[in-house]
Amino acid sequence: MTIKQLIAYSCCMLCTLGAFAFQGDSLVNITSLKNEYEFKWNNQTAKVEVKQKLSNTYSSNAYSVNYTVSEFYNNNISIDAVSCKVDGHNQRGLKPTYTYYGQDDVFYSDARVCYFPLVLPKKGSTGTVTFEETLNDPRYFTNIYFSDAAIVQQGEVSIKIPRWMKVDIKELNFNSFSIKKTSEYITAENADLVTYTFSNIPAMKREDNSPGPTYIYPHLLILCKTANAGGKQLTYFNTLADQYAWYRELAKNVVGDEAVISAKAKELTAGLTNDMDRIKALFYYVQDNIRYIAFEDGMAGFKPEKADEVLRKKYGDCKGMANLTKALLVSQGFDARLCWLGTRHIAYDYQTPSMAVDNHMICGLNYKGKTYYLDATETYLGINEYAERIQGRQVLMEEGDKFILSKVPVAKALQNNDQEVSKLSIINNALVGKVNRVWKGEDKEGMLTGLNSIKHENVDEATMRYLSANNADYLISNLLLSSTSNPDKDLTAAYDVERKSGISTFSKEYYIDLDSRKEFAESAFKIAERKHDYWFSSKKNITTEIELAIPANYKASSIPADLNIVKPDYEFHISYLSLPGKLVYKKVLIIKNTTLAKAKFVQWNQDIELLNKAYNENLIIKPISQ
Repeated sequence: MTIKQLIAYSCCMLCTLGAFAFQGDSLVNITSLKNEYEFKWNNQTAKVEVKQKLSNTYSSNAYSVNYTVSEFYNNNISIDAVSCKVDGHNQRGLKPTYTYYGQDDVFYSDARVCYFPLVLPKKGSTGTVTFEETLNDPRYFTNIYFSDAAIVQQGEVSIKIPRWMKVDIKELNFNSFSIKKTSEYITAENADLVTYTFSNIPAMKREDNSPGPTYIYPHLLILCKTANAGGKQLTYFNTLADQYAWYRELAKNVVGDEAVISAKAKELTAGLTNDMDRIKALFYYVQDNIRYIAFEDGMAGFKPEKADEVLRKKYGDCKGMANLTKALLVSQGFDARLCWLGTRHIAYDYQTPSMAVDNHMICGLNYKGKTYYLDATETYLGINEYAERIQGRQVLMEEGDKFILSKVPVAKALQNNDQEVSKLSIINNALVGKVNRVWKGEDKEGMLTGLNSIKHENVDEATMRYLSANNADYLISNLLLSSTSNPDKDLTAAYDVERKSGISTFSKEYYIDLDSRKEFAESAFKIAERKHDYWFSSKKNITTEIELAIPANYKASSIPADLNIVKPDYEFHISYLSLPGKLVYKKVLIIKNTTLAKAKFVQWNQDIELLNKAYNENLIIKPISQ
């Protein structure tokens, strides 16, 4: 049981062309996928457009299949035509629905969806669906995936590129798939036609704690560089400097009323003379008082909202929160800058200039020769603590007309800590004593996120349910919980406990199970079912120390063997120390690398089996006379 509620960590999706929430559908197969893309010059708008013709032929695996076909679009993509044929005939009553597409934790989005039911009456019936679309800015033409919501038996993707258009195509995740590429020069159109053919591409399958789609599925990363058409020379993202210049132009003049920002900063730092105290006061104010929302809307998906507006409304997306953090700090004379980055969810970095590279914005602070990366969307992490999702990620930091490329530091598992120290005695056939818990880093953030989402009067009850793992035989009293609002301090809990389920008796012997938590006990993988690597949400450093007082005239007659498992990605340690009048149980569980490759699942399962064996060994105490 956990009180940490589900939090959407995918902050303000800056790239509006890549939302994947597919679950493979066994009712249909895609027998043929044919997607065609062509760059065209529009004389009326004086812009390069991308014409897209996307066609899927579905085959029914059952009778009377009603399959929902959907196509996403937004302010940069228009759907110009939709057609559907079933068994060679136009589908009757075809009336696609066009509507806004809502997602949890997205306050406003320009994402729209066109959908309709594809009715396949017989097993083996085929339905061919075609969408014709126009994308109005090549910057937004970023990815082409060969996978779909259903298995693709045969597929073809073609891209027609006039010689006046400079485009690079990167091929990603091709290794284990049958994909062939051909290139053809079309003389009459002075264009190159690049075609990919492929077969037997598995359906996109959403799995918990799996890498993002850019790591998994075969796809193309399209890098639109320049165009020389209609008498114009257009530059998109030929270099990273071009991408930065475009971002910087969007981020100009986004402070708003500087007097309002300055007045608020002075109010927040009143009476503080130490620089770091002032910095923390400003940063923590944004963390605590500006509600994070996601806002995805064409250009606004990249343009930060003015800082004074975020301050006034008390909510903003990651760009708005970063911009307000910067504005407050700058008003107090600190060197704060906007930073663009892609979270761990994205496989790319800035070696490939593209809008697909980043999906997040934070504030960088240069102070006394050190850069602090301030992510106000991480409400309960202190300064110089970094969430796993941004650790090690490349950062594009503004520096006037230039930019700086750097990386967010990688924290060790010790940044995060879940520590328990208990002193127990045997009283009336129960384990009774005092417990102290400490949470640090992302473990603390998870706890505080849950606690602060609960009504104040219910916090103690919810905390006790969490601490007892909802076990009615784990009775907690005299709970003392530290402040839940200070990111600089550890979260602590102290309480009295009575555990009735951890001890049993036979004759005069006690059989004792000291560990009530048994973390990772249920974490073995179903290898035949799991498709992708497993990503832990954060590094883990779980430590438990339980001191058990041995009753007078008793001794420990059977002490379980120690467990020591050390692997490059994780460690499991359990030990027992017998001392005069007491016995000490120690457990240390460390997740050092948050990526557990599928190739390591067998070893992980073997180690979890050993961990469970250690968990299930009882300590036996009996009279000295026996």
